[in-house]
Amino acid sequence: MQFVYLTVSCLFVLLFLWLPENKSWLDTTIHSFYQQRQNLGKRTDIESRKRAGYGAAYTYTNLIRQRCKPTNYLLIPPQRYLIRKAYRQGAATGYAWIYPSVLYYHLGKSVHFLEMTNPDSLIRRATYTFWASKNQLTLLPITAQNRALVLAEFRKYDPYFFAYTPQPARAYYKTSKP
Repeated sequence: MQFVYLTVSCLFVLLFLWLPENKSWLDTTIHSFYQQRQNLGKRTDIESRKRAGYGAAYTYTNLIRQRCKPTNYLLIPPQRYLIRKAYRQGAATGYAWIYPSVLYYHLGKSVHFLEMTNPDSLIRRATYTFWASKNQLTLLPITAQNRALVLAEFRKYDPYFFAYTPQPARAYYKTSKP
């Protein structure tokens, strides 16, 4: 009887994988992961593999890791600010904005994160943020001289808006005024 259950289960899994959507996912996402792993494997060092695997996310998180200490506070700009000011740069690299979850994943506890939804008492502790200038993102140290300017600029944007995929970001970019 167990053999029958095993056979039926295997057939069900194979049928499931042959469905067009699942086959497409298997052929693109899973295949590209193993292809990349095979191509990069032992031929490159870990830094090169991370750069190739994580793309622009690795560049940003590596910059934060180099400049920030565990005692620093990184203020994550509102998504609408990043989309409005740095969308063209992100569209070119395929990484349109910085996802807070990506920062948390890659950086862990190497820096404290703040968002514009935090109370002002916490936001005042911010020591760094991402600043868009001339369609490029830079890691800006927040000082007493520029704190008011940075916070005033960020407060122009809805801190609760979040684009989980590029489609809402593209729609917002096309409909919002510069």
